Amino acid sequence: TALRQFAQTRGDAELSRVVGVVGFNGQDQPRQWLLLQLDAKTPNLLHEYAMLDGRIAAHRQFWRDPKQDLPTIPINVPKITFDSAQAFRLADQAAKRVGMGFDSIHYNLRCRDLRNEPVWMLNLIDGAQNSVGVLYISAVTGETLRSVWHRPGTMTTSTSAPTPPPGAPTPDQVEFQKRPKGLIPQLVEKVRSRNDAGQAPPPPSTFSAPRQR
Repeated sequence: TALRQFAQTRGDAELSRVVGVVGFNGQDQPRQWLLLQLDAKTPNLLHEYAMLDGRIAAHRQFWRDPKQDLPTIPINVPKITFDSAQAFRLADQAAKRVGMGFDSIHYNLRCRDLRNEPVWMLNLIDGAQNSVGVLYISAVTGETLRSVWHRPGTMTTSTSAPTPPPGAPTPDQVEFQKRPKGLIPQLVEKVRSRNDAGQAPPPPSTFSAPRQR
């Protein structure tokens, strides 16, 4: 929705340079979305737009910091068939399957390396602002590519197998292992490494810090 609203305001040419979308504390949807856009002429110059209630509420520009994990691949918006509302429903179903409760979600939409596939990274947050799970869901197929669950106050973590989209072949028919190991699996391994060391999963990679509630 935020991408469509941005296109209505700025046009399709501006939309084609958007490389990332984030929203924080969604219950189930964030009130404000942040869009990250490449500059049309100047390399490493980025634009950030705040979308609030269907309009552009703020805009800033800044230089890319090589130390930051910021997206670089423009999002192919026409390929997106699972929006944030559908991603929430899939995350809610996944949390119920493992018996994990959550209060809100941090959303992060960006493209995977190598495949240029838009992927939702969903960070599930409990009432104490602890991360209890991180899910990676294809915005194209609805497939859950990876999920990591963490129980706050313990060192217990679990990683779920990929979940195919509704109507897709069963897991044993999905040749997930043949996928190239792009950005998303690498990020999950980082989350698992932190959990093994007794640390809670980090918040999603973002281009602005979430607002305090």
